[in-house]
Amino acid sequence: MSDIQDITIISTKTVEQPKVHTVYFIQISTPTRTWTVQRRYSDFVSLHAELKSSVGKEPPGTLPAKHWSLTGRLGDEKMIRERRVVLEQYLRLILTSKDASWRQAYGFKDFLSLPTTSSSSGPSTSSGSYSGPQTFTAQSWLLEHTALQSILRSARSSLLKRDALANMGDSVGSRSASVEAKRTLKDIDVRINVLEGALAGLNLGEGEKKRREEMMDSLKVERSGLGRMAEAGVRTNLGLGPSSAGFNRNQGPSSSSGFSSTASSAFAPPQGGHSSAGGSMNSIPGGWGSGPNSAIQSGRVFGSSTAARNQPPQETAETRPLDDRGLLQLQATKMTDQDDQLRELSKVLLRQKKMGEDIHGELAEQNDLLDEIESGVDKTGRKLGKAKRELNKLG
Repeated sequence: MSDIQDITIISTKTVEQPKVHTVYFIQISTPTRTWTVQRRYSDFVSLHAELKSSVGKEPPGTLPAKHWSLTGRLGDEKMIRERRVVLEQYLRLILTSKDASWRQAYGFKDFLSLPTTSSSSGPSTSSGSYSGPQTFTAQSWLLEHTALQSILRSARSSLLKRDALANMGDSVGSRSASVEAKRTLKDIDVRINVLEGALAGLNLGEGEKKRREEMMDSLKVERSGLGRMAEAGVRTNLGLGPSSAGFNRNQGPSSSSGFSSTASSAFAPPQGGHSSAGGSMNSIPGGWGSGPNSAIQSGRVFGSSTAARNQPPQETAETRPLDDRGLLQLQATKMTDQDDQLRELSKVLLRQKKMGEDIHGELAEQNDLLDEIESGVDKTGRKLGKAKRELNKLG
């Protein structure tokens, strides 16, 4: 963070979609590079709330007040210029504050799109921030592996929530989900390294040790894929076809989020990736190694957890008659149903938005009528005063 030399809002732009708002172009300069990010006012509000929540106290600066106007002032150049100055001052106060807690917060780094260094390059990375066990038994190792799988599922859920909220126009909620997913992925790196390092100290047979090494490879592949998915930005036009495996549902690059064709590699399994048995990523819906071509299968228990590895597999009435391809199709169908539910929710929100706009128009009309009545009352008052003065003269 100390490498940042300057933060400047260099320009603004009024955007019409998904609804009219102002975008602020923020330029960040370091000794080696300069880049620009686009943020709107609601992103600043989300950043302020995130900093207050993570640090536990108010940031050094204050945001400009949000203007609620029945006449609409989104295109008011004077207001935009004033707000631009205050927002730039807000960022600079955080950057130059003696208390570094705000600018070291993950939310601030993510807001400025600061490049992050991967902590998964070796087992010695930031081990001081890990408060869990450093040594494991054979059973506790499996429990920790299951816990890490659960965290990865939570991170994937946050990323999908980020995309869904962005498509519905909820930029604040989308950004909060993105920050939560990135924080989760950052925190899990140390635990993966510790778990991998502990594997060498376990007294296991050659076959079991090899199997757990494959489990770790799958876990790291899944973590890497989610990391690329998080860095790629919001995906739009979500869809899931029958041939889609897992969550690879990207239909094309999104110009609004800067999503390039190279980012699609974040959702594809790498060449030569391992597929593990038992507690592999097969138990994670959408994880690699869950397709019909997997080298090793651990049982066709849809949505199974590795914690139930020692229990007999239990089929359901829905999955029992299905083969591997049928299970993939069932997963695709369920994801499509969830997308349909999101679209229905979006329609409800759009109707509520339309109602709000109608109420806004009605209030504006009523205010105009009140202004006319007030003007008429003033005129009548002046006439009565004039008549009274004339009567006094006659009396």
